[in-house]
Amino acid sequence: MPKARVLAVDDQLYFRTFLEGLLAEEGYEVETAADGVEALHAMERDRFDLVITDLVMPEMDGGELIKRIKERWPDQAVVIVSGVGDVQTAVDAMKYGATEYLLKPIERSTLARTLEQILNARRLHRESEKLMQENLEYMGALSLYERAVGLFATLSLQPLAERTLEAFCIETGAQSGVLWVRDDQDSDKLRLVAARGLVQVAEEPEALDAERLPQDFGAGESLVVFLRHGGRLIGLVRLSDKLEGDDFGDPERALAQKAAELASVALANSLKLRSLERRSFRDPTTKAYTLAFFEDVVRNEIQKANRFGRSFALLLLELDGLARLSERFSAPELGRFLESLVFQVSRALRSTDLIASESEGRYRVLLPETDALGAAVLKRRIREALQAADLFEELSPDERPRLLLSAASYPADGTQVEILGHALEARLEDDRTTLLRSLDIEQESFSGAVDALLELARPGSPQTPEQVMRFAIDEVARRPRDRGLVFVSPGSGIPAGVRESLERLRGLQPRAEVVLVSDAKADAVAGGPVTCVSARRAGTRVPFVIYYGEGPAYALIRERSEDGDASPFFHTSDRSLVEHLAFKLQRDLGVSVGL
Repeated sequence: MPKARVLAVDDQLYFRTFLEGLLAEEGYEVETAADGVEALHAMERDRFDLVITDLVMPEMDGGELIKRIKERWPDQAVVIVSGVGDVQTAVDAMKYGATEYLLKPIERSTLARTLEQILNARRLHRESEKLMQENLEYMGALSLYERAVGLFATLSLQPLAERTLEAFCIETGAQSGVLWVRDDQDSDKLRLVAARGLVQVAEEPEALDAERLPQDFGAGESLVVFLRHGGRLIGLVRLSDKLEGDDFGDPERALAQKAAELASVALANSLKLRSLERRSFRDPTTKAYTLAFFEDVVRNEIQKANRFGRSFALLLLELDGLARLSERFSAPELGRFLESLVFQVSRALRSTDLIASESEGRYRVLLPETDALGAAVLKRRIREALQAADLFEELSPDERPRLLLSAASYPADGTQVEILGHALEARLEDDRTTLLRSLDIEQESFSGAVDALLELARPGSPQTPEQVMRFAIDEVARRPRDRGLVFVSPGSGIPAGVRESLERLRGLQPRAEVVLVSDAKADAVAGGPVTCVSARRAGTRVPFVIYYGEGPAYALIRERSEDGDASPFFHTSDRSLVEHLAFKLQRDLGVSVGL
């Protein structure tokens, strides 16, 4: 086996022949070229350990040849053997990138020793680079192992997702990343659970179909990593914003794949634990989740909502008068009744919602991705589901328990479990004493409820109704991202101040539904985000304003005055009553409200 492959370049045939014979006797495999152009062609065909070249040659001299070689093959060793012996020429040759400079005539021993030294130095350099690479790989494996220990140290999905995404970003040099994970082992949906860096969370899909991912998903300057376990896709990572603006290459893909093997196992374990928790942390009677498990899920939901700037809501449901049922039913019968109650409530909920048992006859519900208006919609859906199920059909009116429901939303009503719990309790007490039931107007039409409430009207400032109308409309302009229901019925005409407030909505796209209930010509709302309906559809022509959304709820109803004088009015912040009036009117007017 030859010591090395050498390319000898010289325009003089006798010197090429001399070098070829000398180097062959020393154990080298030699190829020759008559000038720089021929030498470059040879190097494009084959690789050489050494290049020996003259400086003065036709077509392309040695200096230009060295420049071309170093541009294409920076690590190539080049030895100059020339008859030009001035110092400046030697210095220029070394600047070109030559490894050594020898003068003609050259001694055999000098050439052999020089080539041997160059090859030994290159061999040591390669061994050093290999050792360094092995050390880097070892350190990388050790670092990955340490991060894997961190992944396997937690089974809670949210912190695990954050750590997983952090590990991928560190391994690949990505500054940004997004992680989707299966809802649970049986789901076909991947949910967004973690984001990092410069990601615009609002622009990312909340859910992905694990079986039908978009064809262009991950296109562009990003790296997509599939997390599989047991042959199933359980997660998906998309990394972007590579450090220094570089593209993700094969080394980053290889590192990401190693990290994926460990992350997949850790996420699979977390999903298994969550599935076990959901099966084991249940009340044995009603099959609802336990309160301890529920509060742990809510705390995780707070972390997620805080990270992604989202909202969620909680419901508190209580059967008021359960003691009467306990006297009528045996313990097994009462257990079956409560189990049926939870079942009917669960049917009214979405698949992502969660119901837990706080105590006998008291239940809490978590509504992810839900605001105050969405919670109110679900409250009414629960009431309707229980009415349709005829759970109380066999009970006499005196035996039937009263269903109390309250709601609180994050972050409007609190950002901690305890504070949200206090808000739920306070509103449940309000629901217990609401005028809605004390006046017995739940089954009344909107106009019938208005007539009953006007019995409680009292004199007040004549400017108050218009001020309240303006405040409700201006609140929508101030908080256009909040959903809500605002109904304004000015009466026979639209006051100038109300027109001004309506004008301020023009050009906005508020999420609240603003409805003007009036037969007056409403030029002020033409082209604006306001729905106009006739007062005839409301069943009454009395002036009123109803505001329901995040924060306080409010309603004002004024007695109708034929001569325009000030007249008594009724107003309230009774949330249960305002909610009932808003949704009763919403249905009568045909205004759609979604979750």
